[in-house]
Amino acid sequence: MLLTITSCKNDEDIPVTPDLPVQEPISLFIDPKFDSQLQITTDEDGTYTLTGRSGNTDPYFLLEKLEEDIPEECCVLEFEYTLAEDIDNFEIFFIDKKGSPDPACSSSFGTIKSSSDWATYSLRLKKARNKFNWGFCGEKLRIDIGGTDRTQMKIKNMKFRVMNAEEIKAEEEEDNAENEKQKYEQSIKDYLAKEYECKITHIDVTSDQITIKGNYTGTGNFFLAEIPTFVDLFSLKKVDNAFKIPLSQQSFTQTVNRRRTTDGYVYDGLLSRWAIFKEGAEKDELVSHAHYADQISPIRSIEALNPTNKKGLGGIINSAHLESDIRDLGITSATINICPVLFMHATKQADDIEHQYNGKTYYFSKSFIENNLDTPLKIAAKYNVAVAGIILIHPESTAGTDPTIASILQHPDYNAQGTYTMPNMTNIESTSYYAAILDFLAQRYCQKEMRITHWIMHNEIDGAINWVNMGNVEVATFMETYMRSVRMCYNIVHQYDQNARVYIPFTHGWTKAAGGGWYNVTDMLDMLNSYSKAEGDFFWAPACHSYPEQLGNPKVWNDANATFSMNTQFVSLKNLEVLNKWVLTSSNKYLGIHNRSAWLSETGTGTPVNPTETDNINQAAGFAYGWKKINALEGIEGIQWHNWYDNPAEAVLLGLRFQEGTGKPEAGQPKPVWYTYQKAGTAEEEEYFKQYLPIIGISDWNILQPIND
Repeated sequence: MLLTITSCKNDEDIPVTPDLPVQEPISLFIDPKFDSQLQITTDEDGTYTLTGRSGNTDPYFLLEKLEEDIPEECCVLEFEYTLAEDIDNFEIFFIDKKGSPDPACSSSFGTIKSSSDWATYSLRLKKARNKFNWGFCGEKLRIDIGGTDRTQMKIKNMKFRVMNAEEIKAEEEEDNAENEKQKYEQSIKDYLAKEYECKITHIDVTSDQITIKGNYTGTGNFFLAEIPTFVDLFSLKKVDNAFKIPLSQQSFTQTVNRRRTTDGYVYDGLLSRWAIFKEGAEKDELVSHAHYADQISPIRSIEALNPTNKKGLGGIINSAHLESDIRDLGITSATINICPVLFMHATKQADDIEHQYNGKTYYFSKSFIENNLDTPLKIAAKYNVAVAGIILIHPESTAGTDPTIASILQHPDYNAQGTYTMPNMTNIESTSYYAAILDFLAQRYCQKEMRITHWIMHNEIDGAINWVNMGNVEVATFMETYMRSVRMCYNIVHQYDQNARVYIPFTHGWTKAAGGGWYNVTDMLDMLNSYSKAEGDFFWAPACHSYPEQLGNPKVWNDANATFSMNTQFVSLKNLEVLNKWVLTSSNKYLGIHNRSAWLSETGTGTPVNPTETDNINQAAGFAYGWKKINALEGIEGIQWHNWYDNPAEAVLLGLRFQEGTGKPEAGQPKPVWYTYQKAGTAEEEEYFKQYLPIIGISDWNILQPIND
């Protein structure tokens, strides 16, 4: 409303805008009665002091329930604080009136910097409030403040307030950017769903040439285009002339040189996809799906190595127990973490291994590789263990990395929420470095003496914001980039091992996201099938982390939301029949014929951090229940138990062995689940497993359930 007031002095009308009502902030209060791994005290002036408890690494606190609805315009969380160490992951759970925190109703907001003086932290939560429909009387927040037991923090004046002018502007800019992101997202979905009349039908890659076959129809000028890994197909307006081949015959065969020099780097067309375009004045029109190589000439070959039973070990390291545990537990499969940023150098160091890739030299730490990769892989090879290497790319902030390498490989949209980053494939330099890493690993470990048989591409991609971070993006946008990384590895490795598979790692989520800001696993599996249909099939398979619904509760048979339906929210050891049915469904098979048999590549049952002996027995019972299903289901190729040793930093104890280095008598020794794992798959299994029947509450092991939908 605009009021006009007449001046007594000069009769001029002067418009005056009256003061509008101001929404007062809504004060928030920490509930000191409920805390996790924190000691919370309150001063007379309302200042809260939060102190970590030794050995507990998942500190969080709860706010008291809201006494009234928070006005919609109050969408900025603000508080003053002091903090001894940075918070590496500030996470909020938006809890409804039912009172139970749900990972799917949570969001991570990056770091909070330490400060010895009082500082102000403010966070815009308009989108989060809308997304989770949160802010009503009786609801509350759980606030997680990092992953350390060294918390020393003070908080005061916590509240929700309205946005100021600067924040309103920032919110509007984010909204505009979000609209563009949605358009990009939809373009990918439309591309995958479209049936093109023009097609690339086959691509053959030899040692020095690439032959592309296809056909097109229509009027106008058409051309074949190479789409290098570092070119974004969905932002492409005009194809660079260097990557265009004019077409004159509607059914065509084109042979080109495999390698070309681009911006000082020799680029290998093995990594590219190819597509047909129709020439346009301002924008070239994509008229076919892009297509990757179908056939790749081998540099060398090695016979297939398949596990002879379903028992595996997750995350093998150079440990004194490795050889004996492989032998004594009957291990035939394993995983190993491969973190290139920790052992690659931008310039040659004293003990580096030099690796030539496309005319350039790359450097890798010999001592690191021999100790952390060669030694455990040689032991595994001695016992014919099939090992899957897990490719993990650390961000620049990781201690102990070469800053140049980390900077080159970190995705440009990475934010601090991620433990790992999506590899950067947005330019020729970073793409070449990443390809050189994969080529080095494939050359070194596709041999009998120390072998990686399969390759797990990154970690828990449905939780990409935390584990393969490329910023906050929608699922199709993530998958478009992720598939480039997967295809790079597959094509490079298949030059050295034609039997290698790539595995796609997922959490125990299924139709429900397992965390805040995460994706649904079923959506990603559908998209993987769509990419295989659109761009040429290849042998990928799921690597599932089928933990119990609640990690610290080993009674997996009680998982309420792991049901015997293809629409189940979760897939845990309780309902592996769901995963098995997915594998055996013909539309999900490689080339419609071969099962994409699943590895449970990071799976186990666990206990609370301070377990009782009963908890440890229940952990073993949970494994026994899961094993009976694993061993009976055709579509489950094996379990790679996580964790080998207890690790309290995970806020749950998942080990087959007790934690090492504690000074306690049991340090590093086998737990009850270790002995149960040993008996599994042997003649002693039936007798040994009987002890778990009454614990589970069943009379026999006839526990497989039908999946009828």
